[in-house]
Amino acid sequence: MKFLLTAFLFVAPFLALAKEPAAIHATKLKHPVKPALWKIEGKNLTKPSYLFGTIHLGDPRITTLHPKAEKAFQTSDRFYAEIDMDPAKQVAIAPLLMRTDGKILSESIGPKLTKRLNKALKAINPDLDSKAFEPMKTWVVTMALPTLKLDLSGGKALDAVLYERAISDEKKVGGIETVESQLKIFDDLTEKEQISLLSDSLKAMKKEQAEGKDSVKELLDLYLASDVKKIGEMIKEHMENDMGKNEELGRRLMKTLLDDRNITMTDTIAKKLSEHPGSSQFFAVGAAHYTGKSAIQHLLTKKGYTITPAFK
Repeated sequence: MKFLLTAFLFVAPFLALAKEPAAIHATKLKHPVKPALWKIEGKNLTKPSYLFGTIHLGDPRITTLHPKAEKAFQTSDRFYAEIDMDPAKQVAIAPLLMRTDGKILSESIGPKLTKRLNKALKAINPDLDSKAFEPMKTWVVTMALPTLKLDLSGGKALDAVLYERAISDEKKVGGIETVESQLKIFDDLTEKEQISLLSDSLKAMKKEQAEGKDSVKELLDLYLASDVKKIGEMIKEHMENDMGKNEELGRRLMKTLLDDRNITMTDTIAKKLSEHPGSSQFFAVGAAHYTGKSAIQHLLTKKGYTITPAFK
């Protein structure tokens, strides 16, 4: 079970490159136009390592890497995803997603919001209803909704595909963060905040449906086309217009999910680089972590590493 989709509507972990490309028909692509790839060199490294930006979704056009990313992946000795995706550890995550307040979901969110949730679920799949989510924490339901339709299709997310490939290739594998540290971000929200976020998410989904839009498809296309400007605009638009009364909470989550994690992930990456200077290591995290002033590649540069864009 996927424990966290990295909060698509809050973080938008999508590709950000240096130059906006011309319009591209994403449906005709076999892989992204450019790889979200940076080479790490310098200090005491004897082999280059790589930073790679992923998108936490499954689609053959995404899981088929750009040739430059494919070469970097194949030549690497070690692979690190955001978390360790060992199947046994994934199974251990499930209990952490379940409620501990003695209530079921519908009791906590109330009949009106439950009715709205059921309507949204039926729109995704006529066989779905809120009963399947009753044991889960409110925030888990909110995070699952945006990509639920795609998840039900059975496609594995890019991160999981790369992890499985790394295992098959007998690479050393691991995680940059712990499951507990990621879950804590949402577990620290009050139930009132979680309910409010669910309500706003359902409102945004209803608006999208009425307008005939599909944000997940749009973001897939943006990742494939490497459209920096529109990705940035989409993130900003959501944070400014779709958070309802939760603008302050949205800003807090963005800081925690991006800026704060960028610092801790950079520290972990630097530690692994220092521990294995003779290995080529491939670090794969959501591509939004390579954007903005707190971008991982900028933080690594401050630590003395030479970071070169490999997408040109």
